[in-house]
Amino acid sequence: MICVDLPVCRAIAFVVIILACAVPSEALPDTVVISNERSGNLHFMDRSGATTDVVALCGRPRGMAQGASGQTLFIACSDDHKVIEFDVGRREIVREIPDVPGAMSLALHASSGRLIVSNEGHSSAMVLDTSTGGVLATLATGLEPDGVALSDDGARIFIASENANLVHVYDGESYQPIHRLVTGLRPRRLALRGDELWVSSEMGSRVEIFDLNTYQKDGEVVFAPRGFRVEQLTPVDILFDAQQETAFVALGSANHVVFVNAESREIRKYILVGRRPWGLALTPDGEHLFVLNGLSDDVTIIDVARERPIRTSRTGLVPHAVEILE
Repeated sequence: MICVDLPVCRAIAFVVIILACAVPSEALPDTVVISNERSGNLHFMDRSGATTDVVALCGRPRGMAQGASGQTLFIACSDDHKVIEFDVGRREIVREIPDVPGAMSLALHASSGRLIVSNEGHSSAMVLDTSTGGVLATLATGLEPDGVALSDDGARIFIASENANLVHVYDGESYQPIHRLVTGLRPRRLALRGDELWVSSEMGSRVEIFDLNTYQKDGEVVFAPRGFRVEQLTPVDILFDAQQETAFVALGSANHVVFVNAESREIRKYILVGRRPWGLALTPDGEHLFVLNGLSDDVTIIDVARERPIRTSRTGLVPHAVEILE
């Protein structure tokens, strides 16, 4: 419709502006947030992969964890040695937690408000109280700690040490060491599935699976797509669907993501994506898998049901972590 009455047009425009300003400042459904290490910013997308915003942030933003409200993110700023709390709706930092050396990967236990942060280059991980920003404990690890995870009840903390080939298990209340799991070469990321701990072995071309009742290795998934050498198969991130029936694994230098039957541990399909995929996130409805490609500076969106890519979108430089907020 074309507006021809000038006073009426002005009135309509005024109402539209008022309504736009009245919209509350909060995250839209399925807001995709990507931390970019080299460009030092956050990249915002909708679930179709269209860029909606880019926000300058800090020095080398890496791991992220959603706050309990679903409207904030805790973000590791590795080169600035701090963790920040970022309001996604308002697009601004609401708090900084300083003196967190080499902040790398994060895991939040929402009910207790505890945040686990691995300290790359410092052979440790920290337990932070998100309500106060205080340090509850510092946990010793091997060299180059990366992936962290907590059991659902918060009773156990798991930390992977890349150069030590170990996963450290700590008591979530006393913060005393419980066990050390010996893994393959360069354990990177961790994912819990009931009483199983899945560990990606970056230089071992596999995911190792440990029984958390016995702390014994219970099996493994070895990757061997045709046409690739063993040294090209460098798995990093692991993610389960909501039913924990399918595991998604980013294969790094092999430029593929693999779908694995989590129960039988059989490989279902290899899917070609961008260069060196390492970060994964699933939309809340489980329909789309977002795959961060660290060396091609983009994200591949996969239709999970059809098991095929549907779009590749540009990100910032060296995308590291991705979170999707409802």
